[in-house]
Amino acid sequence: MKQTFFRKTTASAAIALLCACTFLPASADDRTPIPADRLPARSRAFLQKHFAGKRPLLVVRERDFPDISYEVGYADGHKVEFRKDGRWKEVDCLQDTVPATIVPKPVADFVSAHYPNSYICKLERDRKGYEVKLGNRLELTFDFKFHLVEIDD
Repeated sequence: MKQTFFRKTTASAAIALLCACTFLPASADDRTPIPADRLPARSRAFLQKHFAGKRPLLVVRERDFPDISYEVGYADGHKVEFRKDGRWKEVDCLQDTVPATIVPKPVADFVSAHYPNSYICKLERDRKGYEVKLGNRLELTFDFKFHLVEIDD
């Protein structure tokens, strides 16, 4: 009887410890406003080049265990997300056009050839390639060789 109680207690303690180790780091996630000059140098250079003359309304460092990313928001609703090394991850201009200097030329050429009456309002870059959202609500996915791999409406 004592052995059964001991085994159950030990098993319960082990499960509780495992849960604590698994879920406690998730509670360390946070979003912290920071001054724009605390962005990585690469991010600051990107913003100066492509969003010159615009002042960020809010700059946030987001810690999503174990990753860190940055989000820059402007008064007009435009948003730019960066990875911790300062490379851009997403540019969302709502219903405005993403600056042409950001869009890779093969993507811009494809959109102007196949969707001449639309424009790119959101551009994302991940490990697989680029995802482009058009003003007509179509979403195009390109690999890093700029081959179209998916169209989503």
